[in-house]
Amino acid sequence: MPNDSYSVLFMRDDADVKTYRVSPRRLKLLLWFSGALAVVVVAALIVGMRSYVGYRSLLKERRDLQLRLADAQVNLERLGNLQKIRQDAAPAGKGASKPSQPKAAAPTGSARAFGRIDTGAIAVDNLRLQLAGGTLRIGFDLNNRTANAAAGSIDLLLLRADGSLTALDAAPATDLTYQISRFKRIAVTAAIPRTGRRDALGLRMEIKNTKGEVLLGETYALGD
Repeated sequence: MPNDSYSVLFMRDDADVKTYRVSPRRLKLLLWFSGALAVVVVAALIVGMRSYVGYRSLLKERRDLQLRLADAQVNLERLGNLQKIRQDAAPAGKGASKPSQPKAAAPTGSARAFGRIDTGAIAVDNLRLQLAGGTLRIGFDLNNRTANAAAGSIDLLLLRADGSLTALDAAPATDLTYQISRFKRIAVTAAIPRTGRRDALGLRMEIKNTKGEVLLGETYALGD
C-alpha cells in the first residue's frame, strides 16, 4: 500500500524503546547508497594497492638504473685509462721496423701489455670475463689450430691503471696447463691482489708452448 512503512525499533535496557518509521523507497535508497559506497571503497583499495605496487617497482628500477650508471662510469674510466696507456705505448712501437716475432723475447712494460702475438697455432674463443668485487672469473675455449697435438701453459696477468702487469694466481691450477688435440674448455677464478675495481683495467693472456714460447698473447678489457 502507498502508506506502508517499515518500523525500526531501538531497544536498550536502561532507556525507552525508540521507533523510527522508514518508507520502502527510502530504505531502497539507503541500501543502494550503501552498496555504491562499498563498491567505491573496494575500487579505491584496488587502485591504491596497484599504485603502491607500481611505486615500489619504480623505486626498484631507479635503484637498478643508478647501479648500472655507476658501473658504466667505472667502465668508461677504465677504458679511458686503457686508451691513455695505449697512446703512451704507441711511440715505442713506432720505432720498430718489423713486428715482434713469436719466438722473440717478450717485451716489457706497456709494450708487452698491448703487444699482440698470434702464431695461428692456438685460438681463444667464447671468452667470458666477470669482475665481481675482488674476484675475477675467466672462461674460454682453447682451440688447437694445428694438425698435431698441442701442450703448454697459460699465463694470466692483470693490467693495472699505471700500465703495470701483475701475475694472477688462478684456480684450479690444472686449467692453466693444456695438452690437447682439438680444444679444451677453461674455467678459472682468480683473486685480485689488494686492489679495487678502478685499478683493474684489463687481463693479459699469454698461451705458451712447452718451450715457453708465446703462441698467443693478447690483452682484453675488463667489463661487468
